[in-house]
Amino acid sequence: MGELAVSFELSGQFVNEAGISVPYIHIAHALEQAFNFTFGNVHKSKGRVFKRKPFNLTKALDYLKNLVIRENRNRVANKNEKR
Repeated sequence: MGELAVSFELSGQFVNEAGISVPYIHIAHALEQAFNFTFGNVHKSKGRVFKRKPFNLTKALDYLKNLVIRENRNRVANKNEKR
């Protein structure tokens, strides 16, 4: 679920009434309510997505993690270009 929450955040497709991207914490809480579970510490969960060892879980999650990292790098690079 952590991978999904980070992916949703980085996609920027979830917006509030004002059209502003919803923060990670709101996405995580919505997932918790929708699927009746808890992340515990939401921010630690986000950190674990990026620190996860690739050989511990499935290839699908590794692929998703790599997409998230690549998107994050692209966003950082785009922000630096605009400055």
